[in-house]
Amino acid sequence: MKLVQFWKNGAPALGLQAGQRVVDVPAEGARRGLDVPGDMAALLSLGQPGLDLLAGLEEEPCCFASAPLAPVVTGGRILCIGLNYRRHARECGLPLPAAPVLFHKFSNALAAHGEEIVLPPDYKEYDYEAELVAVIGKAARNVSEAAALDHVFGYTCGNDLSTRDLQFARGGQWLLSKTFDGFAPTGPCLVPAGELNPGALDISCAVNGQIRQRSNTSDMIFSLGQIIADLSRHFTLLPGDLIFTGTPEGVMQGYPPEQKDWLKPGDQVEVTIQGIGTLRNTFR
Repeated sequence: MKLVQFWKNGAPALGLQAGQRVVDVPAEGARRGLDVPGDMAALLSLGQPGLDLLAGLEEEPCCFASAPLAPVVTGGRILCIGLNYRRHARECGLPLPAAPVLFHKFSNALAAHGEEIVLPPDYKEYDYEAELVAVIGKAARNVSEAAALDHVFGYTCGNDLSTRDLQFARGGQWLLSKTFDGFAPTGPCLVPAGELNPGALDISCAVNGQIRQRSNTSDMIFSLGQIIADLSRHFTLLPGDLIFTGTPEGVMQGYPPEQKDWLKPGDQVEVTIQGIGTLRNTFR
């Protein structure tokens, strides 16, 4: 099952990917006389019973969405893990961290699959970061590593966009340099957690069709279970929270100076993760 949100009457509405089209879940449910969740937040509150309500809506649907996609999740916190792939740490010349490195973005950074993202002219060193994103489905506090994945609702692709000249000009301010408007695109869909193994997924990033990153989530330093267990020891994870789990090697920051080719207006970035699909965004 591949879940999306699309814009309907100015608000996000729940959709289901059905081939090249998106089923309008609220409209299709009403047509069939079913009480179905209207958006992703409502679906998250229901958990597996909510997914069960959607079963069969992809079969011979009549109601389809025509509006642009919205971010797959809206309203949750955006939690990000830095330096979480072994080969990425090596390309940056940094030691492996002893514990997950946490920073965050604000909700203004959310963007949808297919959305055009503005690169402000004040800076020049704009970088991509392909990431697996986990969406929390039920509250987690002091959970064990073994039980941590039980709190995940689903997975999507993310691009942790970064402004390197701002990041390093002010002594490594990750938050300020990574939370510009639209700098946390997610999509193209959300896949329920039971359908994927987050520790064994191919992940790649292409810029204008050229592969820049190619790896597997098995190269993570801290598994998603370890990340959730660690974060939940310090604060409560809530339904709708997004966890960007880190990026593999191949970001432009790791290239030699003479080979750096930062993102610029007109570029297209594609983040592809096995079992989820391709998140695609352009820049202006």
